[in-house]
Amino acid sequence: MKLPKYILIFLSAFVCSCSPDFVEIDNATAISTANYPNTVDDLEQLLAGVYATQHAGGIFGRAIGPYSTYVLDHTCDLSWQGSPNWIQMGQNNTLPNDAFLRQIWPDLWRGVQRANTLLAGVTRVRENASEVALAEIDLIRGQAFFLRAWYYFYLTAFWAETFIVDGVGGEKMGMPIVTEAANSLSETQISRATVKETWDFIISDLVTAAELLDGKSWTSLPDKHKADEWSAKGFLAKVYVFVQDWESAKVLLNEVISQSNKALVPFDVYSTMFNGEHEFNSESLYELNLNVDITYPGADDRSMGSHIGTMISPSYVSPTTGTASASAWCNVFPHAKNITRFGFDLGHYFPPGTTVANVSNVDPHYVAASKKAKSDKTVDPRLWVACLQPYVDSMVVNGTKYPISHYLDINEINMEAWSFRKYINLNGTELEINRANGSNILWLRLADIYLLYAETLIRTGNNADALEYINKVKRRAYGFAVDEPSPFDYKSLTDRTMASDPVLRNDPLKYERWAEFFGEFNWWFDVCRWKIGASEAAYYEKIRGGAIEWADDSDYAQPIPIDELNANPSMVQNPGY
Repeated sequence: MKLPKYILIFLSAFVCSCSPDFVEIDNATAISTANYPNTVDDLEQLLAGVYATQHAGGIFGRAIGPYSTYVLDHTCDLSWQGSPNWIQMGQNNTLPNDAFLRQIWPDLWRGVQRANTLLAGVTRVRENASEVALAEIDLIRGQAFFLRAWYYFYLTAFWAETFIVDGVGGEKMGMPIVTEAANSLSETQISRATVKETWDFIISDLVTAAELLDGKSWTSLPDKHKADEWSAKGFLAKVYVFVQDWESAKVLLNEVISQSNKALVPFDVYSTMFNGEHEFNSESLYELNLNVDITYPGADDRSMGSHIGTMISPSYVSPTTGTASASAWCNVFPHAKNITRFGFDLGHYFPPGTTVANVSNVDPHYVAASKKAKSDKTVDPRLWVACLQPYVDSMVVNGTKYPISHYLDINEINMEAWSFRKYINLNGTELEINRANGSNILWLRLADIYLLYAETLIRTGNNADALEYINKVKRRAYGFAVDEPSPFDYKSLTDRTMASDPVLRNDPLKYERWAEFFGEFNWWFDVCRWKIGASEAAYYEKIRGGAIEWADDSDYAQPIPIDELNANPSMVQNPGY
């Protein structure tokens, strides 16, 4: 199913980047812009390349998560202390020469370029297409607009000077708006549009995508990864929330909820759907399709898998020494403050005074109390969906189960050093699957729609229904029927949550978004649009590499990478950098 995508990496490189004189050479097998693309099949090839770029190294092949969102919002702390720029990002002190942002920025723009190349090809092929072909071409065109909006969403969320909050900020710097494939360097040297203009551009693309994909549902296995009507409408509704267009959001979110036939999956499905199981289920509106790739490791779009699992891989108890052993790279682990935020307050697995992180030193009362808390649901059950608990949970290594350990290289013996669970291989190590994890990325799902709808209802004066949609998400997490009251329901929009911190303690909406999507690459953008960065920094306080240093006037927007500033004289840096 994926092979055409990787062929297209080379094809679109020619189409997007080379002059006609270069590609029109005396080689019968070479692609010439004089005759490519010429058919619907050619367009499908180009489309495959646009999809494949979503898991390029700078995006979901590796960098989204452990090189960006996980670090910026403190989903993770760093086991690895050998990269100063990684530590600086965790302190919210990212610099324009940051090595990770210099991967994300060009790969997102490569996605835009490929989408624009495809749209140009669509215009060309349409000229001589039959009526049957025109219908197929319009579906391709709809997906191209969806994907261009997808890449622009990340560019804007990371690098626009601000989000629009209560009507303020739309005049600030957004992203350059590029609607055609560039054929020369000068065509890429475009100045920044405003924040409002950029979001309006994204909205326009998604409106067009929704129109072109109206009524379309992909049912065959090779096509299930494609954006359909509800992918486009759900994404558009999310963008309306992000720009605080509450009336448009309310109408469209209600349509997605009432007409898409989507439903929250049961908890037992939810608990494993981030680990390569239950793909394209009833809750999913859009997901990135990945597969284990034994022929090529993850980390860029030549692979069918992702490298993220390698970087966030668990550590386990060595059967010979009883200490931590690496299952793969083991670079990052859940920030200790996150464990507490889920409501876990049962002490530590090592008794006070322990000096060696060895399984022989584990407090058996801690293990028993943890198992009881999980069974009784006195701790948010989503903690164990998102994380693996040392000396309570286990992992498989070459067919044998071993306990999860205190995380590798964490010398702070008294720190809660758990492992991540979402988007890792539960059937073995990442090394056993060639560092190319095949777990699909559930990018947009109904739980997100429910909580966005709740937020919209709050902002439009319907608190009762807002509370109900928040409770629907919580009920599933606690194993209850979604549409019936449960003993775990919130009683109000300021009811007590599992969190003890001032940010989330009495804010069920925010807490549910944090807990439900922990480890799913969302929280950083919520932090930015709600402008809660300072209070979040105060809660997390520090990472292993140093204190978190938050600055409201600069830290919501990342620095434009130095490479772009050097190549584009029209580019203006974000304030504070």
